[in-house]
Amino acid sequence: MLVESAFSILPESVAGFGFQKVRREANAVSCFSFSLLNALHAKNILDPIQRIQLEHAYSTQKVPLPSGGNNRHCDIFLDYGGSKIGTKLLANYGWRYRNYVEAKFLKCYKKTNSGQDTRASSNSAELMADLLRLVVLVPEPEVLVGKQNPKTSSARYLLVIADNPPEIFVNKYLTSLHSVFEKPAKMARITVDLSSGKAAGAFAEKVGTGFSGLTLDITSATCFAHYPLDPSGSSMLWMLLIRIDAARISGTFNGVPSGFAIDSDRSVTEDSAGDYMRIRDFVAINIK
Repeated sequence: MLVESAFSILPESVAGFGFQKVRREANAVSCFSFSLLNALHAKNILDPIQRIQLEHAYSTQKVPLPSGGNNRHCDIFLDYGGSKIGTKLLANYGWRYRNYVEAKFLKCYKKTNSGQDTRASSNSAELMADLLRLVVLVPEPEVLVGKQNPKTSSARYLLVIADNPPEIFVNKYLTSLHSVFEKPAKMARITVDLSSGKAAGAFAEKVGTGFSGLTLDITSATCFAHYPLDPSGSSMLWMLLIRIDAARISGTFNGVPSGFAIDSDRSVTEDSAGDYMRIRDFVAINIK
């Protein structure tokens, strides 16, 4: 819940007097890290700076990534391990020991006649890649060791800060993702099928090599947003935080139909034994 607490005070860090202005992604990451630090201080956490890591590797000793994919990192990692306050009841509200955050700053350079940003397709592919990294690359050691009824202890977040309404950066044919960016509902579902329609082919290949047969279904997401009351004002910023509570990925990976899912009760299930690592290795090597 610390990530949500940090997001609740993020407007002060990005729009308050005297604070660093967000003009690129590094500014967005540093502003959110500062908000996280304030949230930790508010809870009297000892040595709070040690809890936050930037450019944290998805690869771990227990769940390594393959050669060629071991340079994958998330933008922000918050480790709340050792706090000893975790319970099943608290987990049911989205609380996790390990928190992975991918951050994106969307800057508009030029709009098309339809109002979309000219880089909408590239931005959409980068956003899809962030979502896939969060679903697939977050290490799940209980799955790897073959534990019965494995459960995740990690939370997955996508943080987006934009200098224009966020939906202009998302291709309209990515209907559910575009809808969440335009009018974020508290609970949302984001489904992207890279095997058919306009999302297949060239767009899928922008996300990753050989991704045309892949389907990502974020079956449950909790959204938090700070959108300006007067969007016509100057130097406005739109802030969106998406927490992935449940998701499923499926497709054909290295010629083998595979799939796995993370559910809201924290359970991780594979369609067949070995699917988790097969998909994880494929994505780690081939994602752009």
